[in-house]
Amino acid sequence: MSQDGVIPLVEIDSLSKEIECIMCLNTANDSRMCIHCSVIVCAKCIEIWISKQKTCPHCFHPVQETDFVKCRLVDKIIEFIEVAKSNICSNHAKETPRVYCSTCKKYVCFECIVTDGQHVDHDYKYIDEDYRKIISLNHKLLGFLRKRRKNNQDNLTTLELSIQVLLNDHNDNINRANTVQQTTELLIKETQRLFDNYQQKKQAYVDVIKIDEMIIKDIEQRLSESQNLSDQEEILQILQEHTPSMPE
Repeated sequence: MSQDGVIPLVEIDSLSKEIECIMCLNTANDSRMCIHCSVIVCAKCIEIWISKQKTCPHCFHPVQETDFVKCRLVDKIIEFIEVAKSNICSNHAKETPRVYCSTCKKYVCFECIVTDGQHVDHDYKYIDEDYRKIISLNHKLLGFLRKRRKNNQDNLTTLELSIQVLLNDHNDNINRANTVQQTTELLIKETQRLFDNYQQKKQAYVDVIKIDEMIIKDIEQRLSESQNLSDQEEILQILQEHTPSMPE
């Protein structure tokens, strides 16, 4: 790590390699880990693989989908890498961006201007410490929103599975009790009650996920177009309205 606390790009790239999906070779999306060999894969990649193969694509151990468990550590590392990359100049891996080039609409370091001679005739502004803190906080809060959306999506998936199990159980119960009218009516009422309850919860998750997706899309657009402190303060205000308070 460099003296000003910035992690070198080569170290970040090395870390990124460790969390690549061995199947698509991209950073693992909704990461899963094999319980037999600890290899990391995307949830979608392994789902497609297991529909055709019944062995791990890495260690070839016989597996089923439940042998690939959620890996929260990888999700934490991905979140860490995103924040770390925002503190590194894209042209000089050891330098921290301290200037915003309004002409190119990107953050650059002093090496880009002084040594390389880039951006000399461009319009640029110095990034002060308050601005940097707000950027960092905005990325934290955006990360929280993404995590909340992911958790709600997982909860929605679990709930949909519960609905399917409920309906399957209901059909089985109906088949067993089709000669007993009173029992059948009780089963129908109980199933309907549970089904309505699940549907209400499902709709609540769907609504929350839609809201978070709208907020995330808006914030990502604002961050990409942000050029000054007031822009970042406005973004911070919006994020704080939709997220709990977080330490800087």
